Amino acid sequence: MNINWHDIVLTYGLWGLGGASFVSATLIPLSSEAIMLAGIAAGLPIAPAFVVCAVANCFACVCNYGLGVALRPAMLSRLETSKSGQRALRWMERWGVWSLFASWLPFVGDPLTVVAGTVRVRVVWFIGIVFAMRILRYGAVLYGAWIAHIV
Repeated sequence: MNINWHDIVLTYGLWGLGGASFVSATLIPLSSEAIMLAGIAAGLPIAPAFVVCAVANCFACVCNYGLGVALRPAMLSRLETSKSGQRALRWMERWGVWSLFASWLPFVGDPLTVVAGTVRVRVVWFIGIVFAMRILRYGAVLYGAWIAHIV
């Protein structure tokens, strides 16, 4: 099934943007940053688009954490069989909670949020680090787009 997220954002506005941002923080590969910029270019207001993307993406990370906690045995098995999952597990074993500073990165960031729940990182550390990194990422994208005169 091929979903056209651009059309969803154009049709549903900020709700569509939030949905795309939520989905992009799961293990489904999707660039919510590109969708955010496309939505802004299509006329969505900058500040609400930023807030919606950040909140939806952070909420999805909490869901990933919860899945890691709730489905620990199955998640360990699944993470051990995927390359990005193996990488996330190694990072968490080596760096502990500090590995969450890489949670904004493509490919390894979302698995790290699942691993954090699986290994039961303290939720206060998880929220503080992951939310800060995700919000900073959206801010950096907007700043870059502003410098490049895209927005």
